[in-house]
Amino acid sequence: MHRLPSQFPGTTATARIMGGMVLLLALAAFCPPTAVRAASPSVQDVIVYSRVPRTLDTTMLINGEPVEVRHLDVFDALPEVAMPFSGFSAPGQLVLRGRYGWERVIFDCYTENLPCVPFDASVSLDGRRIAFAVYRADGFKQRRLRQNEVLPNKLLGSSGRESQIYIYTIQTGELSAWPHVPGRQDTSPVWLPDGRIMFASDRHGTREPFIPGATPTSKAPPRLYVANADGTGVVDIAPHEVGGAMHPWLLNSGRVAYSSKWLSHNLPFVGTNGGINWFTTLENMWVLADIDYRGGDMTALLGSHRNAINAADGRLKTMKALHFIGQRRNDDICIGNYYRRNNLGLGDVWCFTPEPKLLEGPVPSFLPSNIYNLANWSKSNDEANFTTDRAKVGFPEGARNGQLIVTVGKGWCTRVAYSRTKTPGKIDNAGQIGCDAGIYKTTTIPSKELSDLELIVDRPEWHEFNARIVKARNIPLTPVEDSGDGSCVIASSDAGSTDAHHYGKYQFSKMYKAMANNGGEIHGLSHDELAGIRFYELLPNGPRRVSNITGNDLRLLGDVPLLGDDSFVAKVPCDTPMLMTGVDEDGLIIKRDQIPMSLRPGERRVCTGCPPHGSPGRPFESSLAATAVPVPLPAVGQRLPTWNDDVQAIMNQRCVSCHDVFGDYEKLTYDTTQRHALVPVALREDKRRWRREGLFRPATSKYVNSMFARESMLYWVAAGQRTDGRSDEDYDDDLDYPADHPDVRLPPRELAILAAWLDGGYPEAYTDE
Repeated sequence: MHRLPSQFPGTTATARIMGGMVLLLALAAFCPPTAVRAASPSVQDVIVYSRVPRTLDTTMLINGEPVEVRHLDVFDALPEVAMPFSGFSAPGQLVLRGRYGWERVIFDCYTENLPCVPFDASVSLDGRRIAFAVYRADGFKQRRLRQNEVLPNKLLGSSGRESQIYIYTIQTGELSAWPHVPGRQDTSPVWLPDGRIMFASDRHGTREPFIPGATPTSKAPPRLYVANADGTGVVDIAPHEVGGAMHPWLLNSGRVAYSSKWLSHNLPFVGTNGGINWFTTLENMWVLADIDYRGGDMTALLGSHRNAINAADGRLKTMKALHFIGQRRNDDICIGNYYRRNNLGLGDVWCFTPEPKLLEGPVPSFLPSNIYNLANWSKSNDEANFTTDRAKVGFPEGARNGQLIVTVGKGWCTRVAYSRTKTPGKIDNAGQIGCDAGIYKTTTIPSKELSDLELIVDRPEWHEFNARIVKARNIPLTPVEDSGDGSCVIASSDAGSTDAHHYGKYQFSKMYKAMANNGGEIHGLSHDELAGIRFYELLPNGPRRVSNITGNDLRLLGDVPLLGDDSFVAKVPCDTPMLMTGVDEDGLIIKRDQIPMSLRPGERRVCTGCPPHGSPGRPFESSLAATAVPVPLPAVGQRLPTWNDDVQAIMNQRCVSCHDVFGDYEKLTYDTTQRHALVPVALREDKRRWRREGLFRPATSKYVNSMFARESMLYWVAAGQRTDGRSDEDYDDDLDYPADHPDVRLPPRELAILAAWLDGGYPEAYTDE
């Protein structure tokens, strides 16, 4: 049994009300100088929220001896993308709070035998039931500063971690649990208009895409499922979410928004963290997407191009992990934006008016036209609030009068670069507390200052967070595109048009920015060269590391030629993760989609271009594809050429006598140390700069380009000409064709093998071989 915090206001209704009044008075004295508007109880909404204990203990152990250190609550944590199942403060309670401040604890982990936290509350559409998840572990995790410094903060441990979904009936108090397998993570339930529940789970058991240099995770990331309200009849609706998917939320339109982790291919290399061929912070690679209620028609809403916005005070708000979703009454979608791990899952909240279907926003930013920052005072960087007029914010929920209920972290609220000797003094000098998360309501949007917030609940001994309003919602069961015969059909009304070109000057050593932001294409190459669409089957990862540069093994499903008006229609295997690419008339890839997708049985998915992210394209009904017979693709893809089985023999026969590096897979394909780099002319005098600005993605060595055979020097030499559409004279800081190289053009069959290998991610071998 876990002892309740000493300030817990009691368990009877009267005690809770009286204790709440006392605590509100205590909170007024405890908070930093910034004033907060008190709520009028009669206008508050009925909410359900989670709370975990705030660490008020100031004693830590150093070499086993107690030492007083202030502000240890900065080491508390809330659930977020880097700690989705464990590592956050515990134990917790799920609380139902009425309009006049009465509270009922509907799940209490202080009465459980093992540590747990109830979280992910979702109210049924009739307003009568609450679905939520309970996260459990065998024990607490011990927080340390260093090996000899032990903190008092109690965090949910990772040993034996699991989560289970529960349903609570408000009127009767009845609590029921879903069927559960020990060790499984079933989380973030959300009610659907058809009475079922969408949720996230790791029950598939597969791993994230493998990223060179990153430590492979031993855990399966969550992805989306649908089940009956009692947990039976589970259906896997998102096999394409290989990086992970979390916290779906039902929008007013009937579609479901959720956070999706984009790790495939080159997307994690949008930033380099100061390294060569290095990736950005992987846990910040969460974007906002949505699907229909059956899991089909996946659409990117925000983050697919990783752009930033400016706040009203001019500060640049960069895009980090987009997570925790709400919606205002005017249908504007709101989402938390925070730097993972150190900041309690709090940062900024961005809101935007949804663009028309299939559009992400005007070029070149691809941000929604009406995107705005909820609070000028919020901070999402991996840093402290520093002053009492700044705070971190998250967990948005639409409220009455078009306002939002949010979780606000006041105080220092970060554990970045914490020193037990220096940081407590810095917090004191800033007039801050360590960190206290509470629930507030906006009175104006955008919020100008902390004082225009309205207090809902923020007791000093708790972190209160993730509030949801308890009310009925009238959400339609939206129509879905249907193939009519149970098959899966994908089509484009005009693959010959696009507004998603790279923008700005070509910069060889900076192409990772455009390549990972605006999709993948050969810079400057005419879109008119597009002749067909290639589909790859993406295979799920097991525990073994794959060698394919895309992060998953691929198999070729086939090519679909464009019709006379550049439209196409294809019948593809259902429930199969796929990658789409655009090929030229020789079958070489010139454009590629780096995000896997899958179609649900009976789904027909239609796009209007290839792709027009910022403008509508030709109506599908006006295209030849609308009346064409779909090109059928096989249910199982064909193997691609691999190094071990196909390419190494060609290199040994044609190249190794002059270049021994061509016999070494790693040196040929992934030259992380730049020892085999060819220094461009403009950088030869400054080797230090070359090491700093050298072969970034999409190049992974001087010989291969991870996106296109046509941009790989290995293919140039094998074809006897430069094939990327540029000439040696165009730029002096990129790779040139080795003009003095002997003519070693490969026979057509070998050249085709080499091209298919390079365009397929140059795998060394299949994982199961």
